[in-house]
Amino acid sequence: MRKLLYPFSLIYGLVVSFRNGLFRIGMLPEKRFELPIIGIGNLRVGGTGKTPMTEYLIALLSGTRSLGVVSRGYGRKTNGYVVADSESTALEIGDEPSQIIQKFPQIRLAVDEKRVHGIEQLRLEENPPNTILLDDVYQHRYVKPGLLILLTAHDHLYIDDSVLPVGMLREPKWGANRADIIVVTKCPVSLSAFEKRAISDHLRPMSHQQVLFSFQSYGQPYPILMRQKWKAQGRTKMLLVTGIVNAQSMKQHLEKSFELIHHFEFPDHHWFTDANIESIAAVFEKENSEKTIIVTTEKDAQRLKPFVENETFAHLPIFALPMKVQFFKDDEGHFNQTIHEYIRSHQ
Repeated sequence: MRKLLYPFSLIYGLVVSFRNGLFRIGMLPEKRFELPIIGIGNLRVGGTGKTPMTEYLIALLSGTRSLGVVSRGYGRKTNGYVVADSESTALEIGDEPSQIIQKFPQIRLAVDEKRVHGIEQLRLEENPPNTILLDDVYQHRYVKPGLLILLTAHDHLYIDDSVLPVGMLREPKWGANRADIIVVTKCPVSLSAFEKRAISDHLRPMSHQQVLFSFQSYGQPYPILMRQKWKAQGRTKMLLVTGIVNAQSMKQHLEKSFELIHHFEFPDHHWFTDANIESIAAVFEKENSEKTIIVTTEKDAQRLKPFVENETFAHLPIFALPMKVQFFKDDEGHFNQTIHEYIRSHQ
């Protein structure tokens, strides 16, 4: 079957390479801005941890910089430029921007399919940001970030992949050469220095590129309609609900503390329906146990909230599992230093 797809993969790769070439020679414009702009993206379709990395950068910089985030707002039901606030819903701005603004209400966040327009409009707002983060921007070439971060998951390195439809790459692997920093995400916590060197050599970075390593860290599940401390009593049972690319690591983490009853798996960015929630409620009610909860991702929680706010499903104990990026010790210092030096170079 893969052999039949190779011609289509070749055509797709040529078209994307031709487009990138037009940007490289200036026939398609790349807009540069005077203020610091950091871009985050990947070559592979989904699942590398762009939103957690954006949140890491917000936490790193929000104490010293006035931050703005511009995102496409994938999956939202609105169009054009929309400025988010703490009351914005996933329908209005998309699930990932909704997650970010709920966690960091002090930042300025806007969604716009046209990132150039989004940045220009955000700079016209009252109290405009002096530093901007661009989420999922690697293939959006019309903005030229001053610092570009490429993410690649440990189990799905771009160097071992192929372009669509044979593989999962949005563009040929040599597109990685545009990055300033390559972060290998979702690594095993036990990753050794020897394994890091082997992966770095395998990626064949350019002389100007750093290759750094991070892993996922999970927090305590919290109710999606209110943040409060919660502790499981005994062996709590769990229904897991996910609409992400790969929930395997999350599932493995939760199974250390919970007894998994059922896993409802939906496509990435899935918009839940009444029928979906009724199915979840039916399995939950069949358990008829006070020790049973429903756990989901923070991203999925943004799309589940309207149902929990509805009286029909208000009884469902739905908890979100927080997840954040953590760098290995030496990598954290190198990453943070590179970010701060880039910011200082624009002061």
